[in-house]
Amino acid sequence: MPGSTKIDTKLENEIRVSYKSDALDYVYKAVVLFETYDDVILSGVGKAITSVVNVAEMVKRRAKGLHQCTKIYEKEHTIKREDPLAAKDDDKEEGQKEEEEKKYGEGEAEASQENDKNKETENRIIEFRTTVPCIKIILTKNDTNVDTKEIGYQAPLDDKDVNVMTPDQILKEKSYRRKYRAGRGGDRFRSSYRRNYYETPTWNNKRFEKRN
Repeated sequence: MPGSTKIDTKLENEIRVSYKSDALDYVYKAVVLFETYDDVILSGVGKAITSVVNVAEMVKRRAKGLHQCTKIYEKEHTIKREDPLAAKDDDKEEGQKEEEEKKYGEGEAEASQENDKNKETENRIIEFRTTVPCIKIILTKNDTNVDTKEIGYQAPLDDKDVNVMTPDQILKEKSYRRKYRAGRGGDRFRSSYRRNYYETPTWNNKRFEKRN
């Protein structure tokens, strides 16, 4: 039985980031949401905190004029899991039930088994509480939606550091990554994603030009 926690309601403009998924998938979702909403919320828990920060930086470099407000907090979870020791006790109880059937007969043994089942369901589930670190990053087009004096506020990047991309261009970037991801060492290899992608007219990276 897997652990169960209380899940908060998700907003329409909220993206919950996982550390296992590709960052460009969330960047694509964020750019699509900005076509409808003025602000997008990126949230993550535990290991996904670094992924949330990475996605936020990638979105800010693909859309102009985004204000950022970061909030870090802790959340308490109530987790219910099956007791692993209960499985060991089952073997002992089966042996006791066989002895009861021999002594008292099947009728009395079945009545006692029904009472034991209700107790087993209560004893097998363990409930405990734990706290996990959480992060929430708000990216918005209007500074009126966030407090500019707050500690986690960041002003928009300069236009020279932003390369505006449409959702279709982000999907194209993702396809380049999958195609040219073979080998290690980045742009030192001919089949590298970086070398093949940055040579296209959709990207103008001065740092890459100086390095090559």
